[in-house]
Amino acid sequence: MSIGASLQNLFQGKREKALGVSERLMLQYSAKGDEASLAALFDLHSHKLFYFLKVLSDSTVAEDMCQRTWVKVIENRHLFKSGDNFQAWLFTIGRRTLIDEFRKNAKLEYNNEAVESFSLSELLKNAQFSVEDDVAKGIEKDVFKACIQQLPYKQKEALSLQFEGFSLVEIATICSAEKETIKTRIRYAKDSLKTMLEKL
Repeated sequence: MSIGASLQNLFQGKREKALGVSERLMLQYSAKGDEASLAALFDLHSHKLFYFLKVLSDSTVAEDMCQRTWVKVIENRHLFKSGDNFQAWLFTIGRRTLIDEFRKNAKLEYNNEAVESFSLSELLKNAQFSVEDDVAKGIEKDVFKACIQQLPYKQKEALSLQFEGFSLVEIATICSAEKETIKTRIRYAKDSLKTMLEKL
């Protein structure tokens, strides 16, 4: 074997080792249609995807959007490339599917002013009601979740993705936004949450 071929094998081996489990599974599924790989991906990521979509909608919508997202993964498996982050790719599909559903049902006007135009006093008013209602029912552990639900959509989206462990660059890619815009959304979200929790 030539030195060039040996080096190529060495670098290819390192690149394959650098791939995560999910990425390797998706590449196997993409190349061979391996159903076991798809099932493993579903087991690894379906709960996280559902939770992310639930934060942005509700349980019923999230369940439906999860199913549609996995159908799109199956239909578009050829679009997944080596070097892509599978979870980021999956969440991008899920997010777009949810936004399309909202637009179709006229439930969301997804515009650039949505972050800045939301009134903090309105946020606090709504949050106080939801949080007090939760506490009255003895669901104190869900106070934080209730506060998150009151955030403007884009802030909630960015913060939820950060909670899932995505980097700012990955969140920006998923949300089709600039990194600095994502930083601003997350900062506003955290400031609003802090204010809400201090008011309790």
